[in-house]
Amino acid sequence: MIGSSSTIVLAPPSVVQAWPPANTTNPENQGWKLVAWEVPLLLVTVFIVALRLYAKRMYTKHGLGREDWLIIVSTFLTAVLITLQCLSTKFGWGIHLWDFAPFADKFLEPARKLAFSMEIVFTVSINLTKLSILTFYLRLFPLGVVSVHLHRLIYAGMAITILAMLATLVAAIFQCHPIEHFWIYNMEGHCYPTYPAHLATAIINSVTDFYCVIVPLGEICGLTRVDRRGKWIVVSCFALGAIVCFAGVIRIYFTKLVFHDSPYDWTWDSIGLYIASALECTLGIVCASVPALRPLFTRTNVRAVGDLESDLHKKRRSAARKKRRTGTEAPPPLEFVTTAFKERDADSVTPLTSGSENWKDVKLSDSPHYPNGRRATKWPRWV
Repeated sequence: MIGSSSTIVLAPPSVVQAWPPANTTNPENQGWKLVAWEVPLLLVTVFIVALRLYAKRMYTKHGLGREDWLIIVSTFLTAVLITLQCLSTKFGWGIHLWDFAPFADKFLEPARKLAFSMEIVFTVSINLTKLSILTFYLRLFPLGVVSVHLHRLIYAGMAITILAMLATLVAAIFQCHPIEHFWIYNMEGHCYPTYPAHLATAIINSVTDFYCVIVPLGEICGLTRVDRRGKWIVVSCFALGAIVCFAGVIRIYFTKLVFHDSPYDWTWDSIGLYIASALECTLGIVCASVPALRPLFTRTNVRAVGDLESDLHKKRRSAARKKRRTGTEAPPPLEFVTTAFKERDADSVTPLTSGSENWKDVKLSDSPHYPNGRRATKWPRWV
């Protein structure tokens, strides 16, 4: 019931008897896959986030917002997660359990502590990324510009994400009683069945991934005045979001493999689960950061455009709040006659407001061709 030279119970006697002899000199090891996959993913993610922060600081009026601070914390936690996963290979993760058994007395406790920490860090990191995406939707679709129903869906997604994160943290921390029994096998205590909790967590995580991708589709599909470049940006973002959802489905598969299909070779099978977790975290951060990179690839003065859009959204939100408070419509905006600019001597034009009784009241003024003052304008046609 124990490893060949260990005092720690790793599997039932019938499973141990079927194990091949332990290879303590040169065991088969797939721990290198963690470094090969996750280090490049982390470097690309940090680079994309750095570009995002540079673009937001240098090319936008509002600078860093709440969604940016959430993504910064998520990136930091993802770096911690990948570091812990790579360190776990130093304590036997990546080799078969029968090869790990002779070293269980030495390596099991630190390896299980790392696994315990990784569950908590992953849960917080992936959910902060979702909160960042949903917060970005609030900025992208401000109230007064879009329907209030979209904001209700966004806030509902935030509430579900926070509740799911708290429930997962409670389940991960208190899965064993006492808590230390998770990494100290020989002490008195018990652990609850981990497979149902891990599978439910993985499924809920994938469902919230899909929710974050599809919640703004109604508004985005209604965009008609978007150039080809903008359409490609939108398509790229949703393609990355689909990949993140696919990574979540892969994680469900490895969760079932580690905790149900092959429960007595978890030191070997956990490598695939760790890679899927890192892939989901890093791609989620990249997907959340790509829309913020648009100012770096535009030819116009994006800071000015961003200011105009921000001011326009503020005015629309203010008008919507006034309408809800007073029950009256906001006054119509000024309409400027553009036909005057077709005349070669037109420098400025006075606005035609909703109170003007006749469009002929509009005058041209201060034209260098007519220094003596104002003159009536003869309009060839009304546009």
